[in-house]
Amino acid sequence: MNQVEDLVKVVEQAKADKGNVVIVTGKPGSGKSKVLREAAEMKKWTYVDCRMLISEEFLAIPAADRGLYAPDLMANILEGYNADVIILDRLQTLFVPVFHINVDSLMRKLSKKFTIVTAWPGYQQNGNLCYDKFDGTEAIRISPDGFKIWNVED
Repeated sequence: MNQVEDLVKVVEQAKADKGNVVIVTGKPGSGKSKVLREAAEMKKWTYVDCRMLISEEFLAIPAADRGLYAPDLMANILEGYNADVIILDRLQTLFVPVFHINVDSLMRKLSKKFTIVTAWPGYQQNGNLCYDKFDGTEAIRISPDGFKIWNVED
């Protein structure tokens, strides 16, 4: 079985469990996004670039309130796809500090309506999913508790 088929199995199980997030991990350049795109194509799952979630409506919200309203606004956008499995690529788009989005909370809320599959753009350390931007402006630590972690083999 190849990696795409392996991921499809994991996602199908998450879908059966209802309300799950599958996080694809792997080293930079390991092919996380490629596996996501191929799985989406194979299963006709909805593939969304996270940049599409940053709508004019979202940007019109005062920065301090964005974190509160982001899950509902983004869920409304995703509901427009009429899909039960949503593959979110370029997750790091949502990490931009001025957006004030708690990505952990967002993923957990979205997973109540959809099975979410995304590539983690960082690394794992001390049991957490971590992301650090080179200039030090973004440092994110998320507990993977409740998420399904699947690693791309390079």
